[in-house]
Amino acid sequence: MIRLTTENTTKAIERCKQLKPKVRFIQERQFAVSSANNANVYHVRFDVRNGEKLGQCECKASERGLVCYHLVAGATANIYRQSLKQIH
Repeated sequence: MIRLTTENTTKAIERCKQLKPKVRFIQERQFAVSSANNANVYHVRFDVRNGEKLGQCECKASERGLVCYHLVAGATANIYRQSLKQIH
């Protein structure tokens, strides 16, 4: 899993804003993110360990340890879902 930080997500956030991929909830902290470039769907998942936010995607960029826009899109949905739990 990749540690998600402000520094390593900046470019992916900008790319995600441009491409606006579709995100579908699968189960707790797991999402399917549609590629903006082709028909591929990538599964992303998230975890928090010792206060560090971690994410993993199936795409080639993530396999190389880079934060991709799929992770950012899924993280946005994950943050929203986790915030709803705190409200209720």
